[in-house]
Amino acid sequence: MTDWATYLAGFHARNPGISEDVLTRVESGDLTPYRWLARAVSGARVLDLASGSGAMGATLAEQSDRAHPPWVVSLDLSDAELHESRRRGRSGALVRADAATLPFGDASFDAVVSSAGLMVVGRIGTVLAEIARVLRAGGVLAATVPSAVPLKTHDMRFLAPLTARLRTTPQFPAGGEMTGLSSALEQSGFRVLEDARERFGFVVRTHDDAHLLMRALYLPGTSDRRRDLAAGWLAERAEGHPEGVEIAVPVRRVVAMKTG
Repeated sequence: MTDWATYLAGFHARNPGISEDVLTRVESGDLTPYRWLARAVSGARVLDLASGSGAMGATLAEQSDRAHPPWVVSLDLSDAELHESRRRGRSGALVRADAATLPFGDASFDAVVSSAGLMVVGRIGTVLAEIARVLRAGGVLAATVPSAVPLKTHDMRFLAPLTARLRTTPQFPAGGEMTGLSSALEQSGFRVLEDARERFGFVVRTHDDAHLLMRALYLPGTSDRRRDLAAGWLAERAEGHPEGVEIAVPVRRVVAMKTG
């Protein structure tokens, strides 16, 4: 059984900023998962939960009325990620804390946003209860998590061989689909406003692209050799396509309002 706390701490200590490096290149038209998520967020006081290197806060500032940008507090458990956020020039408050024990008063925020965070925080019921506590009445939680769909017919040409070489799919403490998320939200005092899915894609053109994508996956128990084999196979496929090859990245966006 995976010791997720130890695995995640080590992963982000070794690879600060890698999630942002990949997700800023994961696109669907003019959207990235960050931009898609930011469209669901409004309010003057926003908590970015499991903030990583601070990409969501930066995206919210870019998409807001520049005269009145939101005040964003970035919270993460990784010192390395918070340091990387500051190194990348992100402004705003940075807080190191566990999502299950948020160091804020009741009704402190208008919105809570989490990009690819809920599936790794653990103790999801406790975390959602804490999010509800720090949100004002009518406040919104907007989050993205992985999804298995949608996919195009040809996507499995690359996904299946990659899975075979890695001998696994990406793994998360809360599971890939988080099938119980909607009911967990309702039990924590939220009303689900939206549960949508979108297919994004990461284009691989070079060996560096392939290795970046493989290094960014949570694969406890998978050796570096297997990652390298998968990256090498993917880079070889890209060499035959001047425009590169696109790896599908399905994303689920959930938006819920605090009812109490």
